[in-house]
Amino acid sequence: MNGGVIFDIKRYSIHDGPGIRTTVFLKGCPLSCWWCHNPESQSAFTEVVYRPDRCIGCGACEGACPVGAIALTQRGYVADPDRCTGCGRCAEVCPAEAREMVGRGITVKDLVKEIEKDSLFFDESGGGVTFSGGEPLSQPAFLAEALEACRERDIHTVVDTCGFAPRQALERIAPLTDLFLFDLKMMDPGLHKSYTGVPNDLILSNLEWLAGQGFSLIVRVPVIPGINDTAENMEA
Repeated sequence: MNGGVIFDIKRYSIHDGPGIRTTVFLKGCPLSCWWCHNPESQSAFTEVVYRPDRCIGCGACEGACPVGAIALTQRGYVADPDRCTGCGRCAEVCPAEAREMVGRGITVKDLVKEIEKDSLFFDESGGGVTFSGGEPLSQPAFLAEALEACRERDIHTVVDTCGFAPRQALERIAPLTDLFLFDLKMMDPGLHKSYTGVPNDLILSNLEWLAGQGFSLIVRVPVIPGINDTAENMEA
């Protein structure tokens, strides 16, 4: 049984597919969009996030760090990334929650148990589970096993993807997915690379493949004022 890394589970969602849904956020994303709402999702690994606006300067984190990676600077208690092991001790002792562990390992079995807690809402509303991120296709083996487990339990599945993934990963996932929410950022390849860090040729190729194979698909464009809200992009 495969294990994966998630960073959140959001219940009672009504914007991530039909009905009332449980959205599972997988960690790891190959894009680095300028406007990313969840930058902590980009790394595929668990990590400690520091929010200096919450720091009360107590120094508990510095004292708890077993490798002496944290020191007081003008920017607060900053961790040396070359020394930090990501153990999370600093987050455990922080009374102001200025340090937080983002991401946790989970097995498919345990994840499905969490999803099944909302089965009543799924049944009454025509909802189900949505796998988002990050980019869920960045963990294809874990995602495939989770989708298979949901299908065995007649739980409707949605995969919210940016489309930047190897075709073989998509081919494995697609037959197990009831609906794809395909987030298309912009059509111009140069602008796409400038604003997201990757070109869009693979994304457009995967979108064309999904549509051509007849998989259920909704294309969504996140409108970012001043970046992709031009008539040229919308008409493309």
